[in-house]
Amino acid sequence: QKEAKGPDAIAALGKLQSRVNAAQQELAKTKKAAASGEKMIKGKEVLAEEDEKIKQVEADVSSAEKKVKPGEEEAALGIEQAQPSDEDIEAIAVALTSGQKTLKASQRVVEANAAGSPAPLKASLQKLAARCKDALSKISELMTLTKDQRELVMSRAHVREGKAKVDEVETAMEKVNEAELPYLKGIEILDVKEATSTVAVCEAAAAAVQTAINAARNFIAAKNLEIKQFGQAAAKPAAEELTQLTERVNAASAKLGQFKKDTETRKKTALMQEAGQKVSAAEAAVKQMAEAVEPFTKEGGETEISDEEGEKLVARLKETQAVLSDASSFLAARQKEVAGNAERTETFKDLQNRIKEAKSEMAKHQKVASGHEQRYTAKKLLAEASETLAGMDEEVKKATDACAPLLEEGGEKFLVATSVRTLAAALRDHMKEKALTHEGLFNDVAGGSEGISQDKFIDWLEKLPEALSREEIGFNPERRVAMFKHIDSDGNDSISLSEFKAVFLQRFTCVKEITVTEGLEVAKSKTTFKINTGTTLETIHGPQTDESNGMVRIECTVVSSGKTGFVTMQGNQGTKFIELISPFTIFSEEVDKVIEDALKSLTKVAGFFTTKGKELLNAGKEGPLAEARTELGKLRPKVSAAQEKLRKLKLNMANGKKDYAKKELAEKNAHIEARERKEAEAITGPAAAKVEAMEAAAKGLEEASKPLVSLSGADLEAFATPVAIFEEAEKLLEATTKSIEEAKASVAEQLEKVPKADPKTPLKGAMMEAKRDLQKMLGKSVAVKKQCTTAMASVRAKCQSIVDARCADISGLLRKEMQQKSLSLENLFMQIVSPGDERISEAAFGKYIEGLQGEAYKAEQITLLCRHIEMGGIGRRRFEAFLQQYFVVVKRIAITDEFDINQAKTLRKAESDEVLELLDGPLKDEKVGVTRIKAKSLSDGVEGWISLKGNQGTPFLQEVEKPFYSCQAEIAFERDFKIDSTDGLVRTLKADEVLELIEGPRKLTYEPCLRVRGKATSDGAMGWFTARDKRGIVFAEADGKYYACTSSVAMTDNRDIKDCKVIRKLAVGELFILEEGPVEDTDAQISRVKGKTVKDDQEGWITIKGNAGTTYAEPSSKH
Repeated sequence: QKEAKGPDAIAALGKLQSRVNAAQQELAKTKKAAASGEKMIKGKEVLAEEDEKIKQVEADVSSAEKKVKPGEEEAALGIEQAQPSDEDIEAIAVALTSGQKTLKASQRVVEANAAGSPAPLKASLQKLAARCKDALSKISELMTLTKDQRELVMSRAHVREGKAKVDEVETAMEKVNEAELPYLKGIEILDVKEATSTVAVCEAAAAAVQTAINAARNFIAAKNLEIKQFGQAAAKPAAEELTQLTERVNAASAKLGQFKKDTETRKKTALMQEAGQKVSAAEAAVKQMAEAVEPFTKEGGETEISDEEGEKLVARLKETQAVLSDASSFLAARQKEVAGNAERTETFKDLQNRIKEAKSEMAKHQKVASGHEQRYTAKKLLAEASETLAGMDEEVKKATDACAPLLEEGGEKFLVATSVRTLAAALRDHMKEKALTHEGLFNDVAGGSEGISQDKFIDWLEKLPEALSREEIGFNPERRVAMFKHIDSDGNDSISLSEFKAVFLQRFTCVKEITVTEGLEVAKSKTTFKINTGTTLETIHGPQTDESNGMVRIECTVVSSGKTGFVTMQGNQGTKFIELISPFTIFSEEVDKVIEDALKSLTKVAGFFTTKGKELLNAGKEGPLAEARTELGKLRPKVSAAQEKLRKLKLNMANGKKDYAKKELAEKNAHIEARERKEAEAITGPAAAKVEAMEAAAKGLEEASKPLVSLSGADLEAFATPVAIFEEAEKLLEATTKSIEEAKASVAEQLEKVPKADPKTPLKGAMMEAKRDLQKMLGKSVAVKKQCTTAMASVRAKCQSIVDARCADISGLLRKEMQQKSLSLENLFMQIVSPGDERISEAAFGKYIEGLQGEAYKAEQITLLCRHIEMGGIGRRRFEAFLQQYFVVVKRIAITDEFDINQAKTLRKAESDEVLELLDGPLKDEKVGVTRIKAKSLSDGVEGWISLKGNQGTPFLQEVEKPFYSCQAEIAFERDFKIDSTDGLVRTLKADEVLELIEGPRKLTYEPCLRVRGKATSDGAMGWFTARDKRGIVFAEADGKYYACTSSVAMTDNRDIKDCKVIRKLAVGELFILEEGPVEDTDAQISRVKGKTVKDDQEGWITIKGNAGTTYAEPSSKH
């Protein structure tokens, strides 16, 4: 959205957003419907499951009712309650208790699913809940009816079952007695093997007794709680019997405790026996080790030994170390077990000494065997490492070779197989249209021969696209040859009938479970069987569409079973059920497996090096094992390099698969792209020709203007033919402009021919490229136009530079001519103009200038200057303007009395925006590198020399047209500069009247006007008024008669403060007008005035200053 620019893009984006919103709304509806459907299905499943459970409980309840309640005949005879047997009561109690639990659970499930369910399902679930309540009610009723008999029966059953549990305990105790019999025969110390097995049997028997005791105790405790809820008649005898059973269990538990203690003691004794045996075995092993190393203790024992001898020595060493280590560990584990037993402690110490001595002897033997053992171990280790690396290299080579068809050959043979499948698809359609068999088509191609030769096949295949009107089978010559070799599987340079048929054979694999039907149309066909994921199918037929539902189906045979039928390839919503097994698919799976196997193999190799490296960490700094460790370290990088190579190979394969998919798609679409490219070229061609012509014209303009625009400085000023270049450039610009417009029109016309894109059929491929090319052409036309405009602007700029250079020279010559001959502008004009003409022609101007310049004269430069002054001949006004040059000051600069800066005196400073008239120059002061002119200031008539630019290029003056003024409104035209009276009036200038500047502009300075904002005391009106105008006339001034009270003060009727009466009190800020005074009262030392209040016109005397210096009123500054 941020990237969308322009109204079209924004509108298109808005449409897409609307479609997305609509799709989201549809998806939400679908999800809601799916959720509702899922809830319905789940509700129905719950309904079915719980209904079955409730039916079973209802059947049990019904059966119980028949046994507990009297039937109709018994009720008619007056029997109010049936008399079920104890066995029936027990079965009823079990069934009702279980049913009660089932009903409560079902009730919770049903009520939970009823909430929010659709009305029909909710009603069914509510009925089911009601059945639960009804059944629970019946169970409660039956439990009440059978209470007494049920409690009596159940209490007896509990006692009976408790007895069985206790009997199990006692039976288990008998097995305990049997287990310890070997110890009760009088033999205190048994053989180690027998003792160990007997202890194990005793421990197992004890565990069985403990389990039985726990079960019995738990049962008795639970049933004791249950019978407490029964009536006294049933509960009391049952509780007494359960107490007796508890006593029997406790007695067994006490016996078991003693047995466990005895067994533990016997076990420790047996373990010490076993420790003794292990120590003896270790001593024997050390003795055998001594015999094994004896030959190496003799002189010459350091010589090399054979591999066989080394292997035996290492094996004996490892075996002895293992036996010794086992005995030592086993003995160390016994240390805690001997604590508190003196006899076992003594035995333990003896065994410790023996094992210590054995270790000491073993250390001597190991020292003798160590060198031989290390050399043998190192040699064997390096040999194993070399063998492992050789296998690793083979795995890497195998993986690399497996990837070669794709990574080195670019998957060419798989692309050929794809082309063969494309051919087969086209031939299937042709055979279906012409009702041909494979044999018939083969005979057509073979021409009656038994096989199809390469030449025949290629010739037939070359003509086939046109014959079948199928562009997609228009293969290039190299591909046609490759396809022949692919089909000719036996390589006999001839395609047989069987090989030809194999072209049409396709294999598929099932990717989603699907049923198979006997016919194409699903609605009208029977389902014959189902195929599962991974099932392989094959067919020589092509896909077909079931028009009734839009599904793509194909007739296939299951390879494993030979069953045939129609299978859906793709559903009408896009779901795939089977996928093609192509040669590339098979290749990819096989290569992936080879690479994974190789990676696993290399992981094992790396693990081998890591393990061996850890084993050799303590090998020391010297010796065979240290050397072996160093060698392994050198070999380890080979493993890392091989792993990295495989990882890169795997990554390259992944990228190769992507590239192959693009190639395959490109080949499939090649005919479409070729057609679209041709159509696109037909659209872009006419516009491209116009654009080429446009670019050629632009280049011509650039080349034509190059001789002029490439020059600068003195070379440019000396250029003799600027007019010819300018005129040629103008002609070429006109031609190029026309060519640009033609190119733009052609591009616009061809753009209209490009198909319009819309969201359903977006523009892509060659047409998209064509549109882009046309848009680029449009951009080129704009660029070329800009380029031409720039080129012409450069020509004009160069011509202007020549004009600027000549302008000063020629105007200076003409002014000099006027001065020497004392000519006026009018007279000079008449000398140059041809008789009878009103304008100076180019020829007349050139002839006159040639007379002044002589050999320096360049005709085209003067012509260019003439046209610059005025096209079509120079009129009087433009001629005067050319000679009368004016400059405006852009930066303050001194006006001097002489040309030479070093000797000149400053007359005054020329101010910014001041206008000067050229009198002489410009001339360059070579000493300081400054160009100067002699000029007259129009503001005050001062004449002097002024610098045009500083020696660093800073501009001081800028050339301007001769100044004229236009009246915007009527105004006085006066004789004098100052405005004192109306006597100096010449006349009144009218609006739009034009005046030539002769002198000025000069500033006329006035005194500032004084304006005051005030309020009328008479009516309170407020506004601004002029107190003094710009000529100094005073219209209003401050009045000192107005006083304002600064403190509250009394107004009295008499001046004498001792003899007066108060008229009223004046407030702070109140105004009064002075009428008399101020008068100083020397006695009272106060100042008083007589005044009249503005507020109510009261008159009286007011003290303005008290005897302590307090000011009560003062003149107002605002009146």
